[in-house]
Amino acid sequence: MNGEADCPTDLEMAAPKGQDRWSQEDMLTLLECMKNNLPSNDSSKFKTTESHMDWEKVAFKDFSGDMCKLKWVEISNEVRKFRTLTELILDAQEHVKNPYKGKKLKKHPDFPKKPLTPYFRFFMEKRAKYAKLHPEMSNLDLTKILSKKYKELPEKKKVGGGGAQVWGG
Repeated sequence: MNGEADCPTDLEMAAPKGQDRWSQEDMLTLLECMKNNLPSNDSSKFKTTESHMDWEKVAFKDFSGDMCKLKWVEISNEVRKFRTLTELILDAQEHVKNPYKGKKLKKHPDFPKKPLTPYFRFFMEKRAKYAKLHPEMSNLDLTKILSKKYKELPEKKKVGGGGAQVWGG
């Protein structure tokens, strides 16, 4: 009455067209083979890693790489792909306890910043002055004017002498 006769047993799942039935043991073997073929530094989105998976290395028994991929797609459609707030909070707590895990040292907040380029120094020093002189101009227009003025500077003045302000006007 409730359709149990048409459903596969708990130990089996219906396979896509043409595939033999997969036992629960086969599906667990598939997942283990996939797990063993993941890159050691897997930090990409699951779809990216999935698209780079070498399914022929995942293949086992009489199941080809294509059959394994089809079964994975079928299984993954049944698995949730979102995270609960509880899971997110656990990850956040781990991040707070160990904030630099997996990050390059240069990302450390106390790491010295790169010096500004001569153009950017020029821009930062002149922008406020030009904004006061021309309050009607948009940021884009100010940027265009300052960029043009910088390009017109002689090469000696662009490089600047030891960080001292050498550009006029």
